Amino acid sequence: MKKVLFPITLLFAFFSGNMQAQSATDERDMQAFARNFMNAYNQGDHKAIRDMYLDDAVRIDQEGKQIKGADNIAAYFADQFLKNNATVFIRQLSINWSDFEHAWIANGTYEVNGITNVYDIPIHVSGSYANAMLKKDGQWKIAKSVLRPLEHADPTVAANIKMYTETWDAIVNEGRLDLFNEDHFTADVIMHAEPENVVGIEGMAGYYKSLLSAFSDIKFTINNIFGEGDQLVKHWTFQGTNTGDFFGIPATGNKVEISGSTIVRMSPHGKIAEETDFMDNMALLAQLGVVSDPNNVAVVDGLYQAFAKGDVPAALGVMDANIVWNEAESFPYADNNPYIGPDAVLNGVFGRIMAEWEYWNLTNIQLHEMSNNQVLATLRYEAKHKTTGKMLDAQTAHLWTLKDGKIVAFQQFTDTKQAVAAAAVR
Repeated sequence: MKKVLFPITLLFAFFSGNMQAQSATDERDMQAFARNFMNAYNQGDHKAIRDMYLDDAVRIDQEGKQIKGADNIAAYFADQFLKNNATVFIRQLSINWSDFEHAWIANGTYEVNGITNVYDIPIHVSGSYANAMLKKDGQWKIAKSVLRPLEHADPTVAANIKMYTETWDAIVNEGRLDLFNEDHFTADVIMHAEPENVVGIEGMAGYYKSLLSAFSDIKFTINNIFGEGDQLVKHWTFQGTNTGDFFGIPATGNKVEISGSTIVRMSPHGKIAEETDFMDNMALLAQLGVVSDPNNVAVVDGLYQAFAKGDVPAALGVMDANIVWNEAESFPYADNNPYIGPDAVLNGVFGRIMAEWEYWNLTNIQLHEMSNNQVLATLRYEAKHKTTGKMLDAQTAHLWTLKDGKIVAFQQFTDTKQAVAAAAVR
């Protein structure tokens, strides 16, 4: 799951030339703009949001990442609306003139609540905003939007959040294993894990050395963090490419993206004392290719259903662009094995079946989930040849291999002698 970032309406009037006095009408217009922005976000209307930005507008998130251009900003929001079911509440608190920006600056806070559609993880994000706006053709438009995290009212909690986020950002994203020391962790720090807990600073350092050495192109993001007392809770996302041994699993070369949450206990002296991670381990293993994706059977079933309806485009649509398709040896259509790509399958197999057989039905289909992202289908071919009028009733098996929701390989096993006999003209 990707990081959840949200709209912030910061309104300021940007005037070219001499500074102009703010009018009551301007302030009312800016307040109305903020409400309209909030409504557009809550309705998932990224096109309306696009019209609220100048063409060359800039949006800067809490980590300093910039999105430039109204079209790119709107595309960002469209992507968020697909991935999350959330609502935003915006409270505009003040409007002040900035000599530096030559604009009116509207400051306020925002709060986002909802559910991520991908992992069903609750969202609760809050922060402050400042937006710069230009009045163009009588309409306010955002020229620059800046988001900032809200600092916790309790200074101890705020300090814990700052220390914690900076420490893990440096360890994971920069490989700073030297930060596993008594300045950042208690001597008896414990990380709850299976099959056994990781205890002590050296144990934590060894665990993360093994973890980080298994991946390259690492990107670790703390999407949200909040705390109360000595407790912190964070929602995070980890991305990387598996290019090394992963706790005994050889490198797969697969890219992974996994999200989870962590409950943290901080010591009275502001050190990390205890952590418990919550994540979908099966999803990680599936992305590594160690266990099969649970959606594989549904993908193959969809292909069979499309084939039964005569919907060839839908059947081809679940195939990878470089699918390797092999008919059983000595089968009538094995002459051009392997068929590479959906078009080759269409022309070399499907097209010939439709042209040469009065009907070709797949019956008694049973799907069996296998390891290594493979699905075994047992079934029967029931067909009648157009030229010979002979019937075919053959026991058959199909072995499908999938990756990232697409079929990348196919192998047919069937009674080839019966198929050749049915098509033979005497």
